[in-house]
Amino acid sequence: MSPSQNKTTMRMVIGSFVAGAGAMMLVGLVAPVAMQGGLAMRDAAASAMEQRAPLIEPLDVAAIEAQLADADRAMVAMRETTADEMVQLDRLSGR
Repeated sequence: MSPSQNKTTMRMVIGSFVAGAGAMMLVGLVAPVAMQGGLAMRDAAASAMEQRAPLIEPLDVAAIEAQLADADRAMVAMRETTADEMVQLDRLSGR
């Protein structure tokens, strides 16, 4: 056989192998679900659902603003305690 025929034969064998493996995987995944009736239309009937609580709880804006105010106070306090070190770093870095 010529090299082009060898390539064609090899591609056909590999393609057939891949197609067979894909079919076996598909059957292995779908068959158990179908056997248990997972794809039956009777199971797809809609049912009523009661919603007891809102899906998204409302935000507590006051609590969020209090957390932000605490964070701002903490940042100001940290800046005050590190001001001398920052001045020294600026001086050492040549700014």
